Order: sequence, then C-alpha cells, then structure tokens
Amino acid sequence: MKLILAAILITSLFACGTPNKDSNNEQGMDPQISLNAMNDYVKSGSALKDPAKWVRNNQLLSPDFKKGYDKMISDAYKDDPEMGLGFDPILNAQDFPEKGFEIKSVDSKRGLVVLQGIDWSDFVVKTKLVEVNGQWLVDGAGVIRMPK
Repeated sequence: MKLILAAILITSLFACGTPNKDSNNEQGMDPQISLNAMNDYVKSGSALKDPAKWVRNNQLLSPDFKKGYDKMISDAYKDDPEMGLGFDPILNAQDFPEKGFEIKSVDSKRGLVVLQGIDWSDFVVKTKLVEVNGQWLVDGAGVIRMPK
C-alpha cells in the first residue's frame, strides 16, 4: 500500500511539473506590469503632490528603481534647490498623455517595454522589467536606471 501511495505521489509530482516561467513570453516577463505601473502613475498624475510617495508605495517598482529615483531627485535638489530636475524622470518629460499608454513594443530578451501614449501617439516611454524574488517588477523607466 505504501509503495502504491509513493508511486501515486511521485507520478502526480511529475504530472504537475514545475511552473512554466515562459508562460507570458520567452522569459516569462509580463509587459502588462510596465503598462499598469505607468498608467497608474499617469492616472495619479496631477493629483500627486509628492511623486516620491507614489514611488515608495508602488508594489510594481523594484527596490533598485526606488533607490535610483530617490538618489536622482535628491541629487537634483542639491544641485538646484529651487528647481530640482525640472522634468519628470519617470516619463522623461514635463507633460504626459492624459489618457495613459498602450504597449508599442516588447524586447523580452532585454526586458524592455516601450509604451506609447493613447491620445498622444508620438509620446513614448521606455521601461525595463526585471525578476525579483520570482516577481516581475519595473526596474527602469524614463531616465531612471535605463540602459544606454
């Protein structure tokens, strides 16, 4: 009886297999994460008195993204206490498409997702996704932590 139960257990383990990391595309990366994060940012847009608070509390952003954002903002205010950066580093712009974004292109090998404005089709923002502890997160956007 024990032998039969062991055989059933082993068979069921192999039948279930391991989760397929490639379920969304080649690397398991889900470009929808970039889209959701940037659309939430735009939706919050003008209501954000402190974008840094949005960054700190957003669960779709990697810890390294958050550190990079904080450092960039801090350094900018040290250099120019009145103006800071003078633009939004997440979108790499001063203005943004108010209706949000749609996915323009995906490079899953490099983790890059390019988003295009819905109501402003010539506006694009590049994002980068990385896997952190089994979860895909935005690790770069606009001018924050983006590859050259």
